Amino acid sequence: LTDDETLTYLHSCISTKRHPVATPETPAYLDAFLTDDDFQGGLLPRLGGQYLRTLSVRAYPTTSCPGLLDRLNELGISYRWVCRYLPLDKEDARKAVTTVRKRWFAKRKGVMALLKEAITREPSLLEDPDAAAKSVDADAALAILGGDYASIGYFTPTVTLMDADPDRLANRVREVEGAINRAGFVCKVEDVNAVEAWIGSLPGQAYADLRRPLVSSLNLCDMMPMSAIWPGPTINAHLSAECQKRGHPGLQPALLVTRTAGTTPFRFDLHQGDVGHTMIVGPTGSGKSVLLNTLAMQWLRYPEAQVFYFDKGASSRASTLLVGGQFYVLGGDQSELAFQPLAQIDAPDDRAWAQEWVQDIVAAEGVPITPPVKDEIWSGLRNLAEGPRDQRTLTLLAATIQDQAVKAALTPYTLSGPYGHLLDANQNALKPAAWQTFEMAELMASKSALAPVLTYIFRSLERRFDGRPTLLVLDEAWLFLDQGAFAAKIREWLKTLRKFNVAVVFATQSLADVARSSIAPALIESCPTRIFLPNPDAQTPQITALYQDFGLNPQQVRIIANATPKREYYYQATSGNRLFELADELLIAGRRRAHGGQGHAAQAELEQP
Repeated sequence: LTDDETLTYLHSCISTKRHPVATPETPAYLDAFLTDDDFQGGLLPRLGGQYLRTLSVRAYPTTSCPGLLDRLNELGISYRWVCRYLPLDKEDARKAVTTVRKRWFAKRKGVMALLKEAITREPSLLEDPDAAAKSVDADAALAILGGDYASIGYFTPTVTLMDADPDRLANRVREVEGAINRAGFVCKVEDVNAVEAWIGSLPGQAYADLRRPLVSSLNLCDMMPMSAIWPGPTINAHLSAECQKRGHPGLQPALLVTRTAGTTPFRFDLHQGDVGHTMIVGPTGSGKSVLLNTLAMQWLRYPEAQVFYFDKGASSRASTLLVGGQFYVLGGDQSELAFQPLAQIDAPDDRAWAQEWVQDIVAAEGVPITPPVKDEIWSGLRNLAEGPRDQRTLTLLAATIQDQAVKAALTPYTLSGPYGHLLDANQNALKPAAWQTFEMAELMASKSALAPVLTYIFRSLERRFDGRPTLLVLDEAWLFLDQGAFAAKIREWLKTLRKFNVAVVFATQSLADVARSSIAPALIESCPTRIFLPNPDAQTPQITALYQDFGLNPQQVRIIANATPKREYYYQATSGNRLFELADELLIAGRRRAHGGQGHAAQAELEQP
């Protein structure tokens, strides 16, 4: 811990207020700036406006196992669990254990049994079995010490609860007491010893609270709170730092809070460090669209956030309309979006890009790209760049090119061809917006127009990557992985967009699509966050092998196979793993009963101007 973190922790131990504590520039004693609450002793102590209850352990189970008290993690209440351990060196431990051994050994036989032995000179067969067993335990402890297998020390576990309402506090105390007792302990709610027990739980207090039996370090490890349910990050440290650079002070929260088993919520975040690239994989009908829309809508909580969503099947249409975004249908009769890819070719960089873009179109039509063809295209672009902006169209480019093969290759993309309504406008209909969705179902049916349109959209979006928190969603990512040019662009994005504060989210229905891709290693390495949707077939040998290639172990594959479709999701990241749910199923069911089948009518109403 840093100095500030240490002071913040120490302050939390003796205060009901929760806030960071900074290290003073001038050194000062801790009591001068850590204490901000009064403490009142008695049978029911008070700290500030909160009542205190401390629970101690009076008796322990005969054996222990790892995570012996993990059931405390499942309680839906807050508490302070402290394990104080005062280790002894080997010689002091040997003396302490020997003293205990002698005491229990002497208790094996009562006074009458000893008198009978003295009179009859025969050993008594009647012994106290409990004392004999504890004497044997002491012998075992000496053997452990002698073999240097473990150490011995004084152990004092306490659980402290606070609440302003004494009745509510009593109910919570009963919950904790029951959980500890069910683990095989004998728990004591302190009253006369309440003040000493609480003081003994504070850092640095080694002498308060005399409840400190001798315990080996092996048993200590089993009883310490070494594990807990991972709740996820409270804040997004990366976006907090980036937003502060752009003039937005304050801490940015995690993307969303989800439900999980037990009572500990899960704070979901895409970022691992400064990398937010995420892969979402799961069979159709398992809840992928709901998850993508939820992530996208929650992304708008960050200052200056923007979302670019490549959709298939219009699953994001309602979300886009609800947030006031722009929903574009690419291709088809409903397409309202027309592009002017050559609008900015007066700039050298854009003219060089346009050269490559036009060459790709010509090559796709079967025209060999020879040096004369390159010169012809470059000459045409240079002539257009000298003219007015509204005349930089593919129709005029085709008119200026003398090579008939190139002219014929460009004709389908002009107003005289089937794709001119997409790529041959005299102005660009794609305007900046915080949320833009591109529906690609119709465009995917036009194989020839797919690459030119998406390549230009990618180019346009790259101009918008200026450091603002940006979420780029690629639904049905197999479309991009199957195309060599798009796969190369995705590989480039994975390596470079992190620097521009862009998180790329890939969603696909099959792990095999990713595994067969030429950029599979880049996808696996560059997407530290992965979300797996429920898959009942996950434990079949062929599919299990695919999951194992993504770093999942058999237990994780079993979780995915047994998860509930359209409800649960498995989160895998370098920071932790968690099975979570997005929403309250009872709330969703209530909405369905209230609105019935009015969903499509409500969406149509949203689309009205």
